[in-house]
Amino acid sequence: MPRRPAATRACLLAATLITGAAVGAGVLRAPGPVDVMVVEAASRSVVSGADVNARPATVSRGGERAGDLAPAAQTSERTSDKARRDRPDAGSLVRIPRFKVARTTEPIEKLPPGPVPGDPFSFRIGTLNILGSQHKSGGTSRASALAGAIQGRGVDIVGLQEVQDDQLAVLQNQLSGYTVWPGQSLGNQGVRLQIAWRDSLFSLVDTGSITTTFDHQQRPIPWVLLEDRATQGQFYVIDVHNSPRDQEGDRDSATGEEIALINELRSTGKPVFIVGDMNEHTEFFCRVAASTGMVGSNGAYYSGGCNTGAGPIKIDWILGSGGEVDFSGHVVDYGDPIRYATDHAFVHADVQVTPLISQG
Repeated sequence: MPRRPAATRACLLAATLITGAAVGAGVLRAPGPVDVMVVEAASRSVVSGADVNARPATVSRGGERAGDLAPAAQTSERTSDKARRDRPDAGSLVRIPRFKVARTTEPIEKLPPGPVPGDPFSFRIGTLNILGSQHKSGGTSRASALAGAIQGRGVDIVGLQEVQDDQLAVLQNQLSGYTVWPGQSLGNQGVRLQIAWRDSLFSLVDTGSITTTFDHQQRPIPWVLLEDRATQGQFYVIDVHNSPRDQEGDRDSATGEEIALINELRSTGKPVFIVGDMNEHTEFFCRVAASTGMVGSNGAYYSGGCNTGAGPIKIDWILGSGGEVDFSGHVVDYGDPIRYATDHAFVHADVQVTPLISQG
């Protein structure tokens, strides 16, 4: 083989040295498959600005080969023609480095706080003489209809009068979600007056009774101390039925004992309600309001004289502690089934109470 001129040999040697240096520095690579990751163009906003242009100086080349990092040198600036042909949407492909991108979530909206101890609370209170079975036939069916009316009117606490044993059983069965007290715990005469309240709203704290004369008989007058579950506000409810017709002396005597009970319960600092069939249109209220400061659900009050409030004035009353309760929505209800189930109106009203926190 003829020898090349010295100049030619020198040029070849220089080219060989330059090529070797380039390969060693990583400027040139041997042909091979392109190592890229692709995502749809819709993901651009998620990874915008995330491309890596330079390898950190602290990362070893060995680490790159081990797959610990996807440097810019491993991300091709183009995809192969075959890759483009295989994907109809290849024109929308973008290249990203190999690391995960997490979407941020919307901040969790804080819910408004619920009622806390000491907050005012509201409920609907009523009084209803159901007309006892001894006075009119169909006592149980009438009691069932009236239980439906109590629930249908949304009444949360109700004082009931003239309840008979057969009607009590119906009320206890039909007033789902209510507690009915005293039941039969105060004896046969004690069945006549019952207080019912919605269990989801109130818990029972205490009970008691006094005895008055009713229609020539001794009868318990029941009371309960209830606690509003949401605010721990406590209040008393008294249910009464005073003597009918011409028995004025017995009514007056019973009213005096009821006034004493109201003032005794009010001395605890807790609001008091008294509901029932007083068998008087105005005298009972005026006397009680003057002695206790009670106000009527119809706007009645006493201040240097008796104001009996909005009519129609009936013998069924709802009274509450003045200054501690705020009545609204007073209704004298004769709608169905009240009109055929009893000879009394169903009186009910909304009330807001400013409670005192339970002292345990």
